[in-house]
Amino acid sequence: MKNRYIYPISSFICLLLIALVLNGAAIRKTAKRSNSDYIPNGSPDYYSMFSDGRLRIAIFWGYDHPRDTIIKSLPLFTVLNGKRLYVNGRPITIEVGVITQVDNNPKAIFKSALEDPSVDIVIYSGHARYGNGPAFTSFSDIFRCGNGDLIEDRHFTPYRITKATSEDLDATIFPNSYKIVMLNCCDSQGHFRESWKRRFIECRSPIDLLTVEYPVFNFYDYKRVSTLIQDFLAFSDWKTIKQNYEAETHKRKNKLIIDPVTIQQTYAQIIE
Repeated sequence: MKNRYIYPISSFICLLLIALVLNGAAIRKTAKRSNSDYIPNGSPDYYSMFSDGRLRIAIFWGYDHPRDTIIKSLPLFTVLNGKRLYVNGRPITIEVGVITQVDNNPKAIFKSALEDPSVDIVIYSGHARYGNGPAFTSFSDIFRCGNGDLIEDRHFTPYRITKATSEDLDATIFPNSYKIVMLNCCDSQGHFRESWKRRFIECRSPIDLLTVEYPVFNFYDYKRVSTLIQDFLAFSDWKTIKQNYEAETHKRKNKLIIDPVTIQQTYAQIIE
């Protein structure tokens, strides 16, 4: 009779100890959010982005993203691809690549885009998979870049407790050239900001990180992504970029968090 109660209790204690050893903290059921709404001065480093005569943009739509959303984004990106932008009389060729779950190994392409010094802007728009990382060909095909938290993976019943590790991010060698990385996924600020900024510092990479606080409303992501790119093409400053992103509410409030890690230049400085 005693064994009937001892085994379940001891099993529960063992599982609890394992969880504590793995993370040293409670299981995170919701992403940590900040009270800050910091708006950095200045603009993206347009001079660095345009210095090679090209503006290369890689846009990744994650697994299970609404098909209609992706289709609605294509006309703008198709029109932009190959067009020229003039900066102080100098032609800049725009190159836009759109990668979805039907492409061959999109996760590997994502890593390559992050490592490629000629790619100026990398945007991922899709699910955060509860803090595990961007997902590509399936919900388990994840670019692991979590902060190390214990999280509830809600793909399973009952929920499975996993550790949000960062092995894919840690294997990524970011270049020493300027780049903008945008993680347009639910609560990416709370899920990924710490791990990505740590990796940028380790690689000594001058990369500006854009993350989101609050859930992204996937059906309207094409508007946010399209507006973001148009702001870059208009040489907008960070304040304008943030205001325009957050103006697309669509039933859910979103907050853009901008973490510039380089010395910013204004458009006025570029054209001098």
